[in-house]
Amino acid sequence: MTCQELRACLDVYLDRELDVARSLEAQEHLAFCMACQWAYAKERELRTLVKTRLPRVAASQELRARVRAALDAETRPAYRRLGSGALRWAALPVAALLLVALAYGLRATRTPTVPPAVAELVAQHQLYSRLDAPAEFVSPSRDSVAGWFRERVRFQVPVPDFSPSGIRLVGARRSSLSDREVAYLLYEKGRNLISLFAFPHRGLALPTDGWIPVGESRFYVAEVKGAEVVLWTQGEQAYALVSPLNREALLECALTVWRLVSQTRSGA
Repeated sequence: MTCQELRACLDVYLDRELDVARSLEAQEHLAFCMACQWAYAKERELRTLVKTRLPRVAASQELRARVRAALDAETRPAYRRLGSGALRWAALPVAALLLVALAYGLRATRTPTVPPAVAELVAQHQLYSRLDAPAEFVSPSRDSVAGWFRERVRFQVPVPDFSPSGIRLVGARRSSLSDREVAYLLYEKGRNLISLFAFPHRGLALPTDGWIPVGESRFYVAEVKGAEVVLWTQGEQAYALVSPLNREALLECALTVWRLVSQTRSGA
């Protein structure tokens, strides 16, 4: 995202109405661009002044009546608002309408809804996959990465060793998910990025379907936009792996993390 693009969507970004992918691009740009950081800070300051200094004016009775009338007009039966053209649908045989409804229902069931949290994690993974240097802290040392996180997040972050599977640790960065802090570990296998997210899950809407039992635990597995996702919870934290690696390889990595977390908790 360029400076011009950020300034064009800054209002929408501050209103939290920007889509996930563009929001992540905006965050990435703001992390490095001092000029846009200044513009962002000034816009937030202006919004705060408007909210705190300007008097609140109640709507007049006349305005309230006009708004109610407009809403009533929008909620009238569709055939009254759409005119005679809409009546042609009423002439269709009931069987034909049922077939249309059935076809729509079948198409809808074939496209499962992706939970917002999963969609956001995949969007972050895909964003950083496109960067030449996606890690905020670069180190192949598990101890160094763990120490870096200890100074920056308020929960324990496991740093697993995936080297037996040919996967190397690249580094780490801080991220966010639904206004909560996230520890993000980056691994590589060849040219493929493997993203490991760790975050507190209290109050977060997790997927309700798509869970499978594996060993002593259960994992949510899905394919989203060409990436495999494996997500699970242990205690008060959740973990998610996102990668173009095949599902079996990613589940093997998930079990490695699960065992490491279990050992850490039992030893505490």
